[in-house]
Amino acid sequence: MPVYRPVPEYLAEAIESVLAQTLPDWELVIVEDPSDQPGRPIVERYPDPRIRYFLNAERTGLARQHNRAVTEARAPLIARFDADDICEHDRLDKQVAWLDKHPDVDIVASHLRIIDAAGRPIGLRTYPQSHEAIVRAMHRFNPISGSNAMFRRSVVDNIGGWREGSERPAQDYEWYSRAASRGHRFAILPEPLVRYRRHGKQIKSTKLRGTILTTLEVKRRYWLASMDTSSMLLFAGEAAMLALPTPLVLWLLALVRYK
Repeated sequence: MPVYRPVPEYLAEAIESVLAQTLPDWELVIVEDPSDQPGRPIVERYPDPRIRYFLNAERTGLARQHNRAVTEARAPLIARFDADDICEHDRLDKQVAWLDKHPDVDIVASHLRIIDAAGRPIGLRTYPQSHEAIVRAMHRFNPISGSNAMFRRSVVDNIGGWREGSERPAQDYEWYSRAASRGHRFAILPEPLVRYRRHGKQIKSTKLRGTILTTLEVKRRYWLASMDTSSMLLFAGEAAMLALPTPLVLWLLALVRYK
């Protein structure tokens, strides 16, 4: 779990959702970058030895936080989770069981329940489930959210961690596209195992232009040569979004992705 300037109540809910997991054998690795709104006092409310907290000496950025968390983690399976989302109580149980039963799958995710800033359900985000359909979807968008994925440590050993040379968001899309291009296999469980919170302080809202630029860059690098007509049209539409005001772009993205 990367933490930087967290909303206290969101961070508390996120930690509590991990503590409530039906799978007892886990560790929560929290890597915080220093800020004027530290999360450490919230973390210290929960004196559970399975929670391991690390504070970086300086601001490192999301990619380096992820990479340090993977380095510090001691398990062969690693679950991604953001500090403003909520895990369903059986999220870890179900994803571990899936990977145990499917040794050919390297990364497993799930559908998402969308909640608003107050935690109220406002929608459902569904994704394709088979590896082939997931890779086809990557030509158009990132079908793996940050909080809903679990992967084998061997993936990082093979392809490396999150790219640290860019300050732009959407580095997850680059990492999953890189994994797909190296032959790693994906699956998505057909149920929402994470509640994904939409609020005004998340990166998608505050760094929208950077997200779109990174998305276009990833598509050029990994997918452009194999895009079909509809994917090419979406690519052109995303480029056009750079000229639109942020509220309109967020509305358009929500209209396309949620149901």
